[in-house]
Amino acid sequence: MRLQNMAVIACALACGLVASDVMAQGRDRRGDDQWVQLGCQDVSFIGRDRDSIKVGRRDGRFKAIRLAARGNDVEMLDLKVIYANGAPDDIHVRHLLRQGEHTQALDLKGRERAIDRIDMTYRARPNFRGKATVCAEGLG
Repeated sequence: MRLQNMAVIACALACGLVASDVMAQGRDRRGDDQWVQLGCQDVSFIGRDRDSIKVGRRDGRFKAIRLAARGNDVEMLDLKVIYANGAPDDIHVRHLLRQGEHTQALDLKGRERAIDRIDMTYRARPNFRGKATVCAEGLG
């Protein structure tokens, strides 16, 4: 009986380690894909409404991206994803990206693609002058 209890405890510990390893790797809800940090860009609301996140990840191929805001809210209007081969992908976002949150997964056209850069068009909140940081992640 005691040996059986020890086996149950060992199994529970092993299952817990596997689950925590999957969570630590940034896997999505299905557990079969991984979000990878692509880069961040400080965005300024003083006289500018466009910036780019330089990715240059030729080794990684991604089927979707998502954005996160730090430091302030950003009203994200549109994205233009430029792939490694130079082809563009226009993505209409139209989403108020709140500080600390991220967008839903934004699907990329075609198969998994290598990304050169992400061009962003955004808008500041009225009467706000300051900065925020927008970070992009790719789903591999």
